[in-house]
Order: sequence, then structure tokens, then C-alpha cells
Amino acid sequence: MARSGQPLPLHEIEVPVPSGLSPFAIGTFDEIGAYTRARFPHRHDFYEILYLTGGEGLHVVDFEPYPIVPNALYFLAPGQVHFWKDTEQVAGRVLVFAEEFLLDLPGVPPPFLGGSPELRLTGDHRGLVEGILADMAHEYRVRGSGYATMLQSYLHILLVRTQRLRQVRPEAPVSSLAWQFIRLVDKHVLTERSVTAYAERVGVTAGHLTDLVRAATGKTPGAVIRAALALEAKRLLARTELSAAQVAHRLAFEDASYFGRFFKRETGTSPGDFRREVREKYQFARER
Repeated sequence: MARSGQPLPLHEIEVPVPSGLSPFAIGTFDEIGAYTRARFPHRHDFYEILYLTGGEGLHVVDFEPYPIVPNALYFLAPGQVHFWKDTEQVAGRVLVFAEEFLLDLPGVPPPFLGGSPELRLTGDHRGLVEGILADMAHEYRVRGSGYATMLQSYLHILLVRTQRLRQVRPEAPVSSLAWQFIRLVDKHVLTERSVTAYAERVGVTAGHLTDLVRAATGKTPGAVIRAALALEAKRLLARTELSAAQVAHRLAFEDASYFGRFFKRETGTSPGDFRREVREKYQFARER
């Protein structure tokens, strides 16, 4: 576990990867590894889809609690913080993959863009998703001719199907440039806050980027940047012993008092109150 002031634990894909297959794995919680049930806040450098078939307790994603229920899907993007609390007998399937495993296909929605990380399945929807996951597990296990292509195809079918069910702004097609912007913010928000700079990175004007991002998420690019920064502040406050001033410095705020005002405006609470409340609520140990 990291020492005080260091980033949250970052897990990499450490499951066996067949020769020629970009990082990808599907299996039960036990097959994929112990980290899948970790009870301390941590993050991954890969995408993770969880399908729960049983268990009790809470799944906490970016400090939002979700009671564990059967037939629930969770979508976790690289960098998201999650952990399990008061869990018993969590069971189901785990699907992990790196970004390069995704194909750039027209009409395929970017994974996990906006909305809740949880999707509860009922009726025919449950059977549909279970069937896709079962087919993926079979391809992964048998590894017949062309199985990597089959797995990529099944993954994209799963993403399209679940995106329809989640209804994340279904009336608006998601631009790949909007998705590229959001991923860039996730990676560079500590060093870059300018909408214009991000627009230049994706090759459009700031105004056009604003239109694309608002259509995809309902937010402006500036709001996306501020939300990402506030979330990173929450992660540091919850799991390190850095003072609010040190967190402000880590996040490249020149003035600690301005950071405090920014945090309260974005979250509705002060840095100190957030730290106290989240630790009391989830009772996880501080990093040392």
C-alpha cells in the first residue's frame, strides 16, 4: 500500500494474456484475481466490467455507495476509484481490457461515457447480457481460430447493447472527439486546465469542442475539467494524510484558500469536512 501522500494503489492487468491478444481477460472473481474484491480504495489502468450474480454489502465507486444486488453491471474506466465494503460472497463475472483492445468502429459508443457506473438488469435484458458474457467466456477459454476478433466483436456488441439500456443521452450521437477530450482530461487535468489547449489537441476550435461535449454529456468542457479536478481532490483527501494546502499544491493550485473555495463550490462541502465525513462513513484505514 502506498505511503502517505502517494497516489492511490494502481493495479495493472496481471492475468495471463494469450499470445497475440491485447490485454484482455474474462472470468469469475476468483479467476481474475484477489484485487477484484479489494476492500481498500484503489484504481486500475484498464477498463473493468463487473456482472454480479450474488453477494451482499456495498460497492463504492468514486465514494458513491451502491448496494450489491444480483444482476447488476458495473462499468469502471481507467483511473476510477472503487472498493467493496461489508461484502459477503460476491459472485459473478469480471471482464477487464485495455483501451487498445477497443476497435474504432463507426457508431460504436465510447465506453462508460457519463451516467451512473451501475446498470441493473431485468427480464430479457438480463438474459441478453448473460448470453453475450457466456459467449465471450467460451471464446476466451477455447481460443479457436479468430477468437481475438470474436472477442472484440462481442465486446462492442455488449457496449452497444448496454449503452442503449443505460440511455445516456440517447438522442445525441457521441462524437469520438468528445470522448477523446474526456480521456485527455482524465490523463492531464493535473497539468492542463485550458479548454482551448484541449481543443487544439483534438484538432477543433474551442467553440466546436463545447458543442460536441455538451451534446455528449450535457456539460461544458469547463465543467468536465472542474469535475475531474474535484474528483481527484476527493481521492487525495480520502486516502492520504496530505493537508488541504498540500492537496492544493499537488493539484497545482497556487493558493490554498482558492482551492478551498473551488472544492466547496464543486462539492458543496469543505475539504476538511469531506475528509472527515468520508472516513467516518466508510471506516477505511488511512494510508501510512
